[in-house]
Amino acid sequence: MTRKLVQKHILYGKREFELRDNIIKIKVNSLLDENKDFEVELAMINPEPIITKSRMEFHSRVKCRPLISLYLNKPNPKEFNEFVAAIKSKAQEEFNSFAGLKN
Repeated sequence: MTRKLVQKHILYGKREFELRDNIIKIKVNSLLDENKDFEVELAMINPEPIITKSRMEFHSRVKCRPLISLYLNKPNPKEFNEFVAAIKSKAQEEFNSFAGLKN
């Protein structure tokens, strides 16, 4: 299953989030900073995000720092909420599988 979310910001550029089997692939094309391309394993993500000002952040289960930061409701609330729900569900599923817990 692959889902994609593209967010654009007038000052910070474009971010692409692609939810794959057990990872999220992230591409950041920034106007003010260097471009980044990296992956985050879903089993590492705490499935309960934290909202700070205009962002929603998914933190690490281990080091308590944000691994994924999304602009709230971009590109639109419906698409944003569907993508966030998919991350939450998949992160919990991957962690349960990793820990040997049954759903």
